[in-house]
Amino acid sequence: MAAPMLRRVGLGRLWGFAWVDGGSGHRRGSPNGSTSSRRREQSSVAQQPLHTAQKPRKGGHKWAAVVGLEIHAQISSNSKLFSGSQVSFMAPPNSLVSFFDASLPGTLPVLNRRCVEAAVMTGLALNCHINKKSLFDRKHYFYSDLPAGYQITQQRLPIAANGSLTYGVFMGNKQSRMATKTVRIRQIQLEQDSGKSLHDDLRSQTLIDLNRAGVGLLEVVLEPDLCCGEEAAAVIKELQLILQALGTSQANMAEGQLRVDANISVHHPGEPLGVRTEVKNLNSIRFLAKAIDHEIQRQINELESGGEILNETRSFDCKLGCTVPMRDKEGKQDYRFMPEPNLPPLVLYDSASLPAGTESQQVINIDQIRDALPELPSATRERLVRRYGMLPEHSFTLLNEVGLLQFFQNVMKETRAEPKKVTSWVLNTLLGYLKHHNLAVSESSEKPHL
Repeated sequence: MAAPMLRRVGLGRLWGFAWVDGGSGHRRGSPNGSTSSRRREQSSVAQQPLHTAQKPRKGGHKWAAVVGLEIHAQISSNSKLFSGSQVSFMAPPNSLVSFFDASLPGTLPVLNRRCVEAAVMTGLALNCHINKKSLFDRKHYFYSDLPAGYQITQQRLPIAANGSLTYGVFMGNKQSRMATKTVRIRQIQLEQDSGKSLHDDLRSQTLIDLNRAGVGLLEVVLEPDLCCGEEAAAVIKELQLILQALGTSQANMAEGQLRVDANISVHHPGEPLGVRTEVKNLNSIRFLAKAIDHEIQRQINELESGGEILNETRSFDCKLGCTVPMRDKEGKQDYRFMPEPNLPPLVLYDSASLPAGTESQQVINIDQIRDALPELPSATRERLVRRYGMLPEHSFTLLNEVGLLQFFQNVMKETRAEPKKVTSWVLNTLLGYLKHHNLAVSESSEKPHL
């Protein structure tokens, strides 16, 4: 099926709007090169904490935890980032693979306009600076589900940077008080997803499904401003709501549309930061919180017993409730970042810099996207508090439970009851009943009237 793509037009720097089919253009590409991987160090999560969680230590000393997150969100698009292949979660294995996705010699990337617009929209919603010029790079590593031997990403100059995300955390013994905090966003970059390896332990073999190879991702890199699993869970929930409100990602963690890597270290306040570990591929908000809290406690226990923390990658075993080693980072892989030779710089415009006589289909206008932004979760909460006089923490609960806000609004349309009475009934009676019976709001037999 044909899909809208961006092509470079003529000899200039503009991206033109075109239609392409499942295959990509063919010509022989430039040979691979290699560069130093020091830029990798710059993109990894820096260890500069704003807030820290402290835990008593033997002898009266305290520990401070530093947590940073890297989030990969799958872009809601009908086709992949650089090819016209369709994107579908339940498609038969290897049924949605173009020549470019399979990395056949001579195939070329063609940038998907929808993915660029989604990145700009997300950056604006997260208070980022949108770079009018961004670059694509090759990140080299060799794995069976990455047929090209490299991933196209934005290492040097991403599409958005220097943003912030405000989130709420319940405080107090009864979790009845809401505190508002902010985490800094280092950058948002466009990149390809890899394929999927399916391990068959019975036959001692690995099967490769390339349907996911080349799907567009938004990588959101947060500064390490968090201190515990609860804060990380609140940040991811807020980001999930924002992406869904924008329509830039469905952010369904159960389907792998939102995956999180957590970088964790502990140290004594006032002393140098500790050695960090990375917990990879967390695909559940509940498991994210558990993994971070367990890893913090594991590191504290290890240091208090006279051991040392290794700079390693770990995974979270949800059955055991603990993190387990995957691989160490002592011999850090050289990703050999280099400029992507088959993609020119991506140039965006605002109303002031838009060339005269340029058609809107040929370029992406940042101001036009900003004007089309929908109501974000923070604005929705403010509206609920202002209109119905509810507590801020109640507005958070209404938005955090899927379908509950719509149910509440439908009730308000069907009844003359006071808003506080409706709020109490929805949050206490209805929500309590649903949780007791493990039901979603959409599965409730209750009708929106009192």
